[in-house]
Amino acid sequence: MARAYTGVFLPGDDGHALWVAGWDSFVAKWQELSDGGQRLHGISVSVEDGDVQFIGMYRAGTGGHALWVSAWDSFVAKWQELSGQGLRLVSIAIYEVDGTAMYAGAFLPGTDGYALWVSPWDSFVAKWQELSDGGLRLVNVSAAVIGGSPVFAGVFREGNAGHALWAAPWDSFVAKWQELSGQGLRLTSIDTYEHNGERTWVGAYLPGEGGHGLWAGVDWESFTARWNEWSQAGLRLVDAAGSRHGCTADALNQVVMPTGMYNYQVTGTGNFYSWPVQDTSGATRFARLSVLTGVEPFLRLPFTDTAVKRGGIWRYGGGGYHHAGDYSRDDSGTFEVKASADGRVLFVGWDNWSGNTVILSHDVNGVADAYRTIYMHLRDGATHDADAAWNNTVATGGLNAADLADYKTHLTDTGCTQDPATRSLDAAHWGTDAQTILVAANDTVTRGQTIAWAGNTGPGGKKGSGGPNTHLHIFWTRRDTDGEYYFFDPYGIYSIPENYAAGVTDATTGPCVRYPVAWEGGRPQYP
Repeated sequence: MARAYTGVFLPGDDGHALWVAGWDSFVAKWQELSDGGQRLHGISVSVEDGDVQFIGMYRAGTGGHALWVSAWDSFVAKWQELSGQGLRLVSIAIYEVDGTAMYAGAFLPGTDGYALWVSPWDSFVAKWQELSDGGLRLVNVSAAVIGGSPVFAGVFREGNAGHALWAAPWDSFVAKWQELSGQGLRLTSIDTYEHNGERTWVGAYLPGEGGHGLWAGVDWESFTARWNEWSQAGLRLVDAAGSRHGCTADALNQVVMPTGMYNYQVTGTGNFYSWPVQDTSGATRFARLSVLTGVEPFLRLPFTDTAVKRGGIWRYGGGGYHHAGDYSRDDSGTFEVKASADGRVLFVGWDNWSGNTVILSHDVNGVADAYRTIYMHLRDGATHDADAAWNNTVATGGLNAADLADYKTHLTDTGCTQDPATRSLDAAHWGTDAQTILVAANDTVTRGQTIAWAGNTGPGGKKGSGGPNTHLHIFWTRRDTDGEYYFFDPYGIYSIPENYAAGVTDATTGPCVRYPVAWEGGRPQYP
């Protein structure tokens, strides 16, 4: 199953933690964090295809506390028991398992007035109004479809300040969130449910000030990245909700490599181009959302040949990480490579791994050098390329022994012997001397201008064995606030090839498009 997550953030600078797991792991972590001076302040439950997932939000704390999960009668009995012992229910989650309504609750110390109410919407609103008039405020709300109908659960605590309750589809919910935020109220609790094909969001509001945030409907990778980013900015996750993601599970959570690191420096240049990750020093890696969410639509396809097809983009078909785009013809023929956008040529030269390379700089929306596109494995005349292979990559490229031996075999197998006098270059691999790079450093280019020919130059461009691997490998990069350039996927999908549209110019839409699309007009088009 595929899950989406939504979180509410409010100011805080204390210790905190987030844990999502099945019940046994959830309880084990609850005990571990409790022993370490953290207390469960918020709990939510997501059920997808019968799989129950508990979401726990922790804050620094001491004193008594409790966690309880059961059906209604047992839950109410425990609530009454713990309330009599000086604990108060602070968070509740309602969910259905095998036709039975279940309740999960977190308890913390308290001596104030309190109430608990569970019912359908009309009765819930009436009780909310009644308890509000009696000096109680809704501090936590949960919702789920039980027995085919929406049911709402609310935790009330003593209070007399401004407050609000709102339930609506997403657009209306966000509009109300913005309106109430402007009136000095803050969303403190959120949940969501789907009924009769429509998703509804419900939220409770209390007075607040300072920073706040709402991050909604995203996969786990995006959710935890935002949690990490906003935590560092002085916000704390106060409530969360899980829901079904419209995309399949095998398309999600694939921006960040789980292990390893990928920085690319083109030979002879000073810049590194990196995968979009915030930090690689810890056990957990977080996607760099400032790059992914800031992409702007300015690109066109880097070719006009309608026989060219798309290969792997963010990941290869076998699952390996690519961080780029591959485009080729079925007949392995070359094709003209075009500038994807107006720009300036920063670099033309030989990269010891990727062969002939052109780097273009693009000013977008008034920001100079905001993006760079990097075109690789190009042809620059068969004679030049053969010389560069031996004199640059083989002689000084720094390849490991295995890669060097493999590359030298490829060269000789395609007629590129070390001695120029004995060469008989296979045109399918090396092209002709007329197929050259057509731009130079500092040139100004326009979108659609031919800059080179696709090839297979460099060790990274050749095929493992057999026929030519003529293709364009292109990196798309965006400059972040730290001044560094990071790879992005212009399709906004960040996944394996099967999750992209079949056609080269098919519209880039649907739930698997999880981040902004960089194609002008929202779909890849010929320049």
